[in-house]
Amino acid sequence: MMRKTLSIWTKEKSLTAFLVLLFLQIFIIAPLMANDRFFLYILNGIVCSLFLLAGLLTLAQSRLTRLIASIFIVAVMAARWLVLTIPSQRLLIIDSIFTLCYVACFIVVVLHNVYKEGPVTKHRVRGAVAAYLLIGYFFAAAYQLLNYLVPGSLTIHSALVQQTPDLSGIFMYFSLVTLTTVGFGDVTAVHPVARSLVMLEGVIGTLYPAILIARLVSLHIEHEKG
Repeated sequence: MMRKTLSIWTKEKSLTAFLVLLFLQIFIIAPLMANDRFFLYILNGIVCSLFLLAGLLTLAQSRLTRLIASIFIVAVMAARWLVLTIPSQRLLIIDSIFTLCYVACFIVVVLHNVYKEGPVTKHRVRGAVAAYLLIGYFFAAAYQLLNYLVPGSLTIHSALVQQTPDLSGIFMYFSLVTLTTVGFGDVTAVHPVARSLVMLEGVIGTLYPAILIARLVSLHIEHEKG
């Protein structure tokens, strides 16, 4: 069973599977959460956690690191359940911090598999797209955490709140809009830290595609020469 779990990320098809899973999470499950469809949210969280655990265990070289990775996943899921059952400001902050770490680990795992030596396949390209969406997910969690710590850090248009009362969905929308440097002005960063995060995400959103293409091209050339 453990070998099968670890073998998930050794196959490049896992990058395509994860992109599909991430697409479902951001564009389908997240909107449904606004209607209290928590079952889908938890189910998706469990599947994502298994994906991440497999990735961390694949990269880990020692038993201690693998043990820490396993404990981390359990803590993430426990915090998620507690937030849904007994929500409180402190638990929301803890859950947001765990989410930041969770997504950051996912970014490392996905990029490690995208940029490792070997031919550039369609699965790697899809993995690069998944990493791009994960960056947006990371900043959405950062905006949400900042809003918990300093309420009013971002001002949200009243019409947007009425249509989407779930702030996590609004922050995800704002993050992807910022990452793609579109900017509609219905969410505005007011706090200095929020403005710094917005500027950083905008820079990453601009540079990532260029760096990605350059790296994939170099990998392709190296493989052709080899």
